[in-house]
Amino acid sequence: MRQPMTTICACLLIGGMSSACKNFTPVDKFAGQTVAITEVFKPMLTHSMNSCTNNVRRNSIITDRPYLAQETEQDLVRRCQAYATQLAGTAELNDVLKRYAEVLAALANDKLANYKDEIGALGGSLDALQQSHGMTPVLDAGQLDKVTRLSTLISQIVTQQRQQSGINELLAREEDIYIISNALKKYAQQNYQANLHDEGLTLASLNRSLDNAAAREPVASNYLKAKLYLDGRQLQERGKVIDAYIAAMTELQNSLSTLRAKSMKDPALERQLDIFAKQVDTLQKQAANYSPSPW
Repeated sequence: MRQPMTTICACLLIGGMSSACKNFTPVDKFAGQTVAITEVFKPMLTHSMNSCTNNVRRNSIITDRPYLAQETEQDLVRRCQAYATQLAGTAELNDVLKRYAEVLAALANDKLANYKDEIGALGGSLDALQQSHGMTPVLDAGQLDKVTRLSTLISQIVTQQRQQSGINELLAREEDIYIISNALKKYAQQNYQANLHDEGLTLASLNRSLDNAAAREPVASNYLKAKLYLDGRQLQERGKVIDAYIAAMTELQNSLSTLRAKSMKDPALERQLDIFAKQVDTLQKQAANYSPSPW
């Protein structure tokens, strides 16, 4: 028996509404907080580079007699170049995580078509990640292969316009996201923390030099000691950023695991995403407290 046309249309309409109303709000929330973390990480890389260049400038300004500005700038480029190359690889890793989250958000909101050109343009090469220049690489060969494949998958999903399967494919790459997030956490715990330690030692040494010069140049010594004091206060704030970043990245990992293990309506997932959001908020507030002054 043939069904009336109105019945068929009603069924199609209901089916379409059901598809359009799928609840991907938790995915969108997870993606939004992940993008927020990547945005905080960008200035952290800049701060790391400034740690290197500021240390060279501080030493030259306070200890070199005479102080030669041009030679100092040439020296800091030479001494900080290898570090800048390593930071470029870490920045690419952060960019992959950001693209992953942005595509997830676009899929969750069924707006991938609107973001296709913008997101697709971000799918550049991972050249810096693949070049160590004699330094310890950010990722080993196996990890780099997985991250490269993830980056390729993100670009493919952007062009395919498949909401449900696209979300499933990206969430299934949990291992790859753990590789990226662990590498970024390692950077914060080791490289970033090491910069703070080195700067702290430099500040202490330069303060002693200024104490010795105080009798000869009291005004200049007092001015520079005041500046070093403020730099020391800023180092403390940067240390707090590290702790907040590690905590937020840990909750990112926990949230992704929970997203894969629970249904979209599970209260446990909502609680975990709330914890994640609070940690990201703490990170953003702490990062806002850091405002270094250049040398």
